[in-house]
Amino acid sequence: MKLTFTILFVAVSVLQGNAQVARVTPAEQRIAAARQQVASDPKGPEGYNNLALALLSRAQETGSSDYDRQAAEAVAAGLDLAPKDFQLRKTHVALLLDERDFVRARDEARELKQRTPDDAIVRGYLARAYIGLGNYDDAVESAQWMLNLQPFNVPGLLIAADVRQHDGDAAGALEALDRAYAETSPDETGELASIANHIAAIDIDSGKLDAASQMLQRADELFPGYPETIKNRAPVGAAHPASESAAPSVPAENQPRIEQTAPAAKVTPVVFSPVPSAWLIPRATGTERVIQTMQSRVQRAPKDPVAYSSLGAAFFQRARETGDVEDFQLAEQALNKSLALNNADFSAEPAYSTMAEVCMGEHRFSDAISYAQKALGLGSGDLSSFAIVGDANADMGEYERAAIAYSRLDISGESAAQPRNVYVRDSRTSYLKFVSGDTPGAIRLMQTAVAAGTEARLPPENLAWLYYELGEYEFQAGDIGAANHAYLTALNIHPGDYRALAGLGRLRGNQGRYDEAIKLYQSAIAVVPMPLYVAELGDVYNKAGNLAEAKKQYQLVEYIGMLGHINQVLHNRDLALFYADHDIKLDEALALAHKEFEVRHDIYTWDALAWTLYKNGKYQEASDAMEHALRPGTRDALLFFHAGMIAGRSGQKSQAREELKAALNINPGFHVIYAGVARRQLEALDNEAALTASQGPKDGPNHVP
Repeated sequence: MKLTFTILFVAVSVLQGNAQVARVTPAEQRIAAARQQVASDPKGPEGYNNLALALLSRAQETGSSDYDRQAAEAVAAGLDLAPKDFQLRKTHVALLLDERDFVRARDEARELKQRTPDDAIVRGYLARAYIGLGNYDDAVESAQWMLNLQPFNVPGLLIAADVRQHDGDAAGALEALDRAYAETSPDETGELASIANHIAAIDIDSGKLDAASQMLQRADELFPGYPETIKNRAPVGAAHPASESAAPSVPAENQPRIEQTAPAAKVTPVVFSPVPSAWLIPRATGTERVIQTMQSRVQRAPKDPVAYSSLGAAFFQRARETGDVEDFQLAEQALNKSLALNNADFSAEPAYSTMAEVCMGEHRFSDAISYAQKALGLGSGDLSSFAIVGDANADMGEYERAAIAYSRLDISGESAAQPRNVYVRDSRTSYLKFVSGDTPGAIRLMQTAVAAGTEARLPPENLAWLYYELGEYEFQAGDIGAANHAYLTALNIHPGDYRALAGLGRLRGNQGRYDEAIKLYQSAIAVVPMPLYVAELGDVYNKAGNLAEAKKQYQLVEYIGMLGHINQVLHNRDLALFYADHDIKLDEALALAHKEFEVRHDIYTWDALAWTLYKNGKYQEASDAMEHALRPGTRDALLFFHAGMIAGRSGQKSQAREELKAALNINPGFHVIYAGVARRQLEALDNEAALTASQGPKDGPNHVP
C-alpha cells in the first residue's frame, strides 16, 4: 500500500465530520449543470457547448490551463456530433482567444461573421482577435457594431475600455468599465472581480494607488483568491504594505545583521475568511490520463525512447501533485529505459532533464547536476537545465555556483521575454534574493514569476507551487494577510494542494485559531502525510491543550520519517529538528543533522546542526554553526530565534537580546510555540539587564538563563 494512503482514512473521516460550507463559483455551477445536460442527452451538441463555455469561465476564475484543455475536449466532442453547429464554432473561437491564437481566432470569426453578420458575440470575438494582433482600428469598428446591436452589453463595454486605454484615454476606459460593472449580475462574482481588477490596473498606471487598493479589496471580497488580484497587489503593496509588520530587507554585506534599536513588534490579529471545503480535497488532473496513454504507447512500441521519456515525466508530475515517493522510482525506471534506447542525440534531452528533476526530488543533488549537464551537453538549445544545476547548488549551499548557473538563464532577444523563460528564471533567482537578506526583492521576483507562469498556462500544480512560494516569502516578511491571500489562490487553482493547506494551517495556528488550524493541517496530511506537517499539527494540539492528540501526532512523525529508504533520506533534517524541538532522542537528532551535513551545507542544514548541538549542550559548537547559518544575512525569524537562544546559553546576553528582538521584528507570529518563548525570554533578558544596570557593574561570571 502506498504511503499516501496509510493514514488517509483517518484524515478523511475528520474532514467529513468538520466540512465547512462549500463556496461554489458561478462557473462551477454552470459546469455541474452542463455535465448533467450532457449525461441526459449525450448526442446533443448544446450540452457540450454549454460545458465548454462554463469551463472557459472557470479557467478565467483560476488561471488554470487544465480547464482550457477540458473545454477543448468538450468542443471537439460537440463538433464530432455537429461539425457545422454555429454555437460550437463560436465557442471554438473563444477557446482560441483564451489560448492567444489570435490569427486563427480572427480567421474563424470572419467566417462566422459572413454567415451571420448580426451576431454581437461574433463581432466581439473578432474585436478581441484584432486587439490581440494590435489592429485597433478594426477592433473599434467591430466593437461599435457590437454595441450598436446590443447597447451597453458587457463584452462590448470591456472591449471599448481596452481600446480607450490603448488610446491613452484612462478616464474613458474607466467610464466604460464602471458601466460594465453596473451591468454585470451580482451573481457573476468572477466577472465582477475581473472588471474590478481592470479598474485597479488603470488606477495603478495612473498613480492612484489608494483607489486601486480599495478596488482590489472589493475584488477580494467578491472572489477570494482571484488570480489577477495578487498580480495587481504587487505594485500597490510596494507603496501600501498589506501588513505593518513586514520588516525591511537588510543587505548581507556592510550592514549589521540585526536592527539594533527597533522594538519588538506585536502580533496584529488578521481576519481570515473561511476556506471553502471544496478547496480542501484534491481534484483529478490530466496527469493520470497522460500516464495511462503513455503506458499504452510503450506497450505498443517498446522501442520508442520518447514514449518512455514522456511516461517518466508524467510519473514525476504525479509525484509533485501527490507527494508519493514511489512515483520517483517509477519515473526513474521509465527514464532509464528511455536513455538505454537513446542517449546521444537531441531527442534525449527531455529524458536527461527530467531525470535531473527526479534526482532533485530524491535529494540526490550531485546526480541532478550530472544529468542536467548531460542534457545541456546535447546542444539542443534548451537552457532550462541550467535552472536544475542552480537548484541543486542552492540546496547544497553553493550559492555562488547557483547564481552562475541561473545567470545562464538571462538570455537576450525575443525569447528572453517569453513567459515560460521569465517564470523559470525569476522563480529561481527569487530564492537567492531571499537567502541574501532581500526578502522584498524575493517577493517582487516571485510576483513576476507568478504573472509569467499564469501567462504561460502552467499546469495547475506548478502554478499553485509558485503562489505557495510567494506566500512563504510573504510569511517570512511578516505580511500575514498577503501570505494568506497567496495560499488561498494556490488552493483555488489546485484544490487540495497540501503545501498551501499547511501554510494556511500555520497562519491560523500562529494566530491562536487552533480549531481552524487543526482542520487545515488534517486536510494537508490527508493528501500527503509529510512529517513536518504532522509535527506542526502536534504542536497546534499541544498549544490548544490537547496533549493526548499531540502525542499521537508526534509518534506518527517518527513512523513516517523512518518508513522506507527514500523517506529517511528526504526527512533527515526535519526529523533532527523534530527531536531537538521536543527534547527527545537528542543523540539521534545530532547524528541525523551530521548525516544531512554530509550531503549539503546550506543555511538550513547549518541551522539544524546548530540547534541539535545546542540541545545536546554543545554551546560553543552550536554558536559556531549558527554563525554559518546567519552569514548570508537571511531574514528568517526562526533562524534568529535559534541564534538568540544559543547566544543566551553561551553567555552572550546582549547578542541574545538583539537576535530575539530581530526574530520578533521580522515576524511577530513566526511559530506557534517559539514566538511566545522568544517574547518571554526577551522579557527576562531585558529585566535582567535593567536590574544589572541599576546595581552597577559586578565582578564574576554571567548567569545564563
